[in-house]
Amino acid sequence: MSNSINGRIEHLRDLLGEVVLLPWPSGSKGSRSKWKHLQLTDMDDNGYRARLEKAGNIGVALGLVSDGLVTIDLDCDDCISPLLDANPVLTKTLCTAAERGCNIWLRCPGEYPKSCDLTDPARTRIGEWRADGNQTIVAGTHPYGVPYRFVVEKAAITIDYNAIIWPTHFILPPHATESKRVRGVRREGEKEVVCVIGGCLQIQTFLGGNDLIAQVAPTGYHKNNASLFKLGRLVKSYVNAVDRSATARELEFVFNRWCLVARRYWRPELTRDDYYAEFLEVYSYVRMGLDENPIELAFSRAKSAPLPELHGFSDERIRLLAAICRKMQVLTGEHPFFAPTRKLGELLRVDYARVARWLRALEALDIIYLAPGEVRRRGGNRSPRYHCDISLLSARRSDQFKSATLANEPKAINVGGGSLGKSCQGADGESARATGRAAED
Repeated sequence: MSNSINGRIEHLRDLLGEVVLLPWPSGSKGSRSKWKHLQLTDMDDNGYRARLEKAGNIGVALGLVSDGLVTIDLDCDDCISPLLDANPVLTKTLCTAAERGCNIWLRCPGEYPKSCDLTDPARTRIGEWRADGNQTIVAGTHPYGVPYRFVVEKAAITIDYNAIIWPTHFILPPHATESKRVRGVRREGEKEVVCVIGGCLQIQTFLGGNDLIAQVAPTGYHKNNASLFKLGRLVKSYVNAVDRSATARELEFVFNRWCLVARRYWRPELTRDDYYAEFLEVYSYVRMGLDENPIELAFSRAKSAPLPELHGFSDERIRLLAAICRKMQVLTGEHPFFAPTRKLGELLRVDYARVARWLRALEALDIIYLAPGEVRRRGGNRSPRYHCDISLLSARRSDQFKSATLANEPKAINVGGGSLGKSCQGADGESARATGRAAED
């Protein structure tokens, strides 16, 4: 930077763009002088320029008055790297520092939050989001005698606020509110902003910051697979809400935010791309949103279709139970499903003990059977997993009498001309471990 005072002012304007600069005494962060009435036109006043040239410290009025210029003021050195790791683009914008921490300078078009404190998850103050009504010192001497310096001496970049990723294990994001700047955006600018943020603004709003992602994030090692499955279901909930498919940009947006809270639990031999590939695979086969209960969904679908006939039974409720089992198998594909007796009892309006008897009756009719490795324990508090697949059951059993019975007797249940026992394997399949969790969630 030039040693001349005039050169200093011009260089700051080159870095900051169209801004309102504030003249303050050296070693101070301001004075009692009023400044919030100043506008960009005052920067062309010769008298005001003379005051700037003589000032020891130079402040910058932020927000609307300076064309959307804001700063992320971090007092905690430990929070700087996580923010920059999550947002590599921020390493290419103006950054200043003095006694501790740093200020990251950005120009945000459109909407951005009001000025507020930044806190960590324990609600400890670690900095500020500085915007309308605030100012930040950019050059001069800190009150502790340390000179302000450029950490990154590049022009402040323009970035939409919603493109900033907040590492929520270190910094909680400020609450987004409409900036007064929106009223001053030209029509062309509005179109440009929509083009930049339109791909992610809707899903960001749905997620409510990072709260929903934090709820599905892993809480320890060896829990990433289950977490990614829930993340896929979360996106499915979003798809159901907006009635369209998620875009590639939205999928990456959600995954990147998951990375911020999950990275600490990643296996060392796996990369970000490995986990992203797994997320995309999981998302491709999820069938239900995170807010959907698979049993309730199967119940709803079973009620809307003709009930199957069960030889020897006339009660529609057990016929409905058989239909629910079939729909659960469709939902889970080739993998087993849970049939929680208490929940089914609520839906069928019968005692859960009766539901348990009915399930055993469906087993006796070979309409359902226990999944491999499952054992029914009397008095247990966990429902076993089942398959609704007669053909696989027949192949598994070696009992000659049972095989002969199956071969000579008609299948017990038919829906629309197709046997309930026909395999439901195929394109609806989900991963085994993920399916088990889906039924429990």
